[in-house]
Parts: sequence; structure tokens; C-alpha cells
Amino acid sequence: MRLDEVGERIVLPTPVRTVKQAAQAVGVSEDKIVKTLVVKCGEEYRAYILRGTKRLDLDKLGCRMATPGEVAEVTGYNVGGVPPVLRIPVYIDRELLAEDYVYGGGGDEYSLLRFRPAELVERGLATPVDI
Repeated sequence: MRLDEVGERIVLPTPVRTVKQAAQAVGVSEDKIVKTLVVKCGEEYRAYILRGTKRLDLDKLGCRMATPGEVAEVTGYNVGGVPPVLRIPVYIDRELLAEDYVYGGGGDEYSLLRFRPAELVERGLATPVDI
């Protein structure tokens, strides 16, 4: 699925590598920026979408962070640009469903994707969970 089928891809003139930089680049508060983290749980890779200001409890999940090489291999994207739509199972923090729009990875460090979290769930692209 193409990213423009689930949101608006915003191409930026400079790279964004932090939540703060992303928020400044599009003129929103930091709580409107989300990150897509890829983890490995046993033999399975998964992605979790959560606010950029929130932490993922890997011990609670029984997982470890995927290495940058693993992320690129299983998603086709480099760390820092991973979008919310992937070919591995995607889980989204339930609290994000209350947001009309958020901004996440747009495929590379020069892009962000503005999307509706609820639409990912409605279209079967992500499963809501409590993070």
C-alpha cells in the first residue's frame, strides 16, 4: 500500500531526527508526533505506533528493539523514517485513536506522514493496544 493512500506525505527541506524537530517542522505540539518502533518478539517482528514522547516497555512485551539492519530488512525503511503502514503486524497505542490527525514517519528522514490513527484501525492496518 502506498503511503499517500493512508495520509498526506509532507516532504521537508531538512531532515528531522527528533520529535522536537518534527514538531517544529510542521508547526504542531510534540504530542502530535508519533513514532513507529520495530521490535523482535521471539521469531516475529512487530511494529508499535506511539506518541514520540512516550516509551515502549520492552520487558512487559517480552521483546527487544530490532537492529537498524533488521528494521531495514523487514520494513524496507531506515530507522527514523519508518511509516505506520508496514507488511509486519502493526499495533497502535489506543490513546492515539482520540486524535484527529498525527504526524509519523514518511518513509525517510526528510518526510512525515499526516494521518488519522482511527483510519489505520478501521482499514485493518493496525490493531489497538494499551501501551
